[in-house]
Amino acid sequence: MRSTGELKKSLSWTLLALLFAYLPHLLNKPIWISALLLLCMSIRWWAEQSKGPLVNAWVRTPIGLICFVAVLQTYNGLNGVAPGSALLAVMAALKVLETRTQRDQFVLLFISLFMVLAGFLVEQYLWSGLFHLISVSVIVTAWLAVGRRGKPLSDGWYLRQMRRHMLLSIPVLIAMWVLFPRVPGPFWAIPTESGKANTGLSKTMSPGDISQLSESDAVAFRAEFEGIPPAKDQLYWRAIVMGRFDGRSWASDDPVNNRVRDKCVTARGQEARYKVRMEATNQRWLFALDMPSDWEGRGVYRSRVQTLQRRRPVDERIEYTVRSFLDYNADPELLPRTQRFYTHLPEGSNPRARAFADELRKTYPDQRDYAQAVLNHFTEQPYYYTLSPPALGREAVDEFLFDTQRGYSEHYASSFAYLMRAGGIPARIVAGYQGGETYPFADYLIIRQSDAHAWTEIWLPQRGWVRVDPTAAVAPQRIEQDLDSALREFGERSDSLFELAMLERLKLAWDMVNARWNEWVLGYGPETQKELLEKLGLQDVGWRDMIMLAIVLVGIMTVVTGYLWIAHQPPRPDYYQALFRRAQRRTGILARRGETATGWAHRVGREHPENSLAARRFARHYLRARYAGNTTARRRLPLTLFGIRGRWRNRFRRIAHSNQK
Repeated sequence: MRSTGELKKSLSWTLLALLFAYLPHLLNKPIWISALLLLCMSIRWWAEQSKGPLVNAWVRTPIGLICFVAVLQTYNGLNGVAPGSALLAVMAALKVLETRTQRDQFVLLFISLFMVLAGFLVEQYLWSGLFHLISVSVIVTAWLAVGRRGKPLSDGWYLRQMRRHMLLSIPVLIAMWVLFPRVPGPFWAIPTESGKANTGLSKTMSPGDISQLSESDAVAFRAEFEGIPPAKDQLYWRAIVMGRFDGRSWASDDPVNNRVRDKCVTARGQEARYKVRMEATNQRWLFALDMPSDWEGRGVYRSRVQTLQRRRPVDERIEYTVRSFLDYNADPELLPRTQRFYTHLPEGSNPRARAFADELRKTYPDQRDYAQAVLNHFTEQPYYYTLSPPALGREAVDEFLFDTQRGYSEHYASSFAYLMRAGGIPARIVAGYQGGETYPFADYLIIRQSDAHAWTEIWLPQRGWVRVDPTAAVAPQRIEQDLDSALREFGERSDSLFELAMLERLKLAWDMVNARWNEWVLGYGPETQKELLEKLGLQDVGWRDMIMLAIVLVGIMTVVTGYLWIAHQPPRPDYYQALFRRAQRRTGILARRGETATGWAHRVGREHPENSLAARRFARHYLRARYAGNTTARRRLPLTLFGIRGRWRNRFRRIAHSNQK
């Protein structure tokens, strides 16, 4: 069977719409799926342009079966967004080959809309939303081209009609978005399928792990404070506590069965209230300032090691509120077995560091003096803060303390914790973030991957766990200012982190836009909807009331937009002539062959003086609307018909007038 070439115009728009809908999936799909779709589109377009042969069902059927098996093998199943969208692309490719009628093109456009929806379920960034909006615009344009019967019109006409459709749909879109009942959690929340933590932090820490994040400017989370934020050197965002040490690496306990059952933190001093908007990590830990006291969030609790955890992994963007106290006592009493756990060191590991600790401990028997002596050692000896520390072997602490003396925050935190344990003081590592970037035109902090940091906590009797950051002793600029300042101090970097001030401002402005997008669109849940409705004066509105209100409001908007659409539609070619014929029937005087509207109005005035003014008014609007394209005249022309008295009414008036005589 060969193509007739009748679908040249509309098929081009249909294939373009399908291409735009698939583009966001291009990098996430196997190359064979993309190649199959592009090949089928090229074959069908060539057949339509050249009136060539079409691919028959005997070829399409085995291709479809092979592709189905290939998708099944690629994704190890058919459940999920990724395999579902892959099958959708395969269906679109095969449907393109069999497209012959207008109905087939409408099916392709429906598939394109589902593909746009699938793309938004995978990525919900602002740029992807803007691109999907462009895709929908192309699909609407293609819909108009396919639905056109008769001779195709110009591309400009289709684009103008698309723009009008999209603009008129905006009020209905806003009403449905605001009033439609929301489900708990973000509407577009789809768990990520990569299975990897997006923050880069993990339950284990080896030398060099955190330093690898220092060059990444990806956003880990944002924090919005009530009032003035704490000083930069107080912004320690706690995430993971690591107490197990094998001689080189640190590891944390599994937080699932580590839920706290009693109050282990006594808070005092300065209070900080803030809201955290956290990116997906596929992990259970949350970020909070030392030390979290109260919190609000679904499934959030505080573990025994004073970190905030979540019952289920953070597989979507979430928001939670925390109250932290910067001065606190944590675990002022520690059980003997717990003290033994936090002072345990592998037998025979790092002998030089152990000997150094034994010698230093004899000189400083007091725990506080001993800890200060270790910090003084970091300050007095030629230690350097660097992003590219030398590789370390099995005895990592020994090699760092006495050989390389160059490292990042995890090197200093690990060595300090080891020396504390070697001196009989319970110690552990805390991994998280330190600092944050303040945007001058927004009321929140941006915490990026480059802010990843590790510090140490030591336990002192009656005082509990005390934060000690050995990095602050070596590179105080890292804590008081930022990473860039510390690296410039040690000659690691001569330029700024983002090099150009203008580029930095643009980057921060784009981040603010993305933050508002996440808050108002992706994070638009039941609580946000309730707050918005209360601001609009709608108190205690249930979901049934919202549905009824949405139906009424959308109905009114549909009628209004429909009227605006009809009012701005160009009239049919015989529209004015039909009105002229109605005016003639109303007066009972028909226009003669070749007689103009003005001539007809003068003749009506002579034969029926009572209609003289109305007929002239009709003729004037008729000429302006039909030949001058006057919008006002076109709108008023139907109304002028009501001023013309009908012929039966005129006949009754003449009879009544003659009877009076």
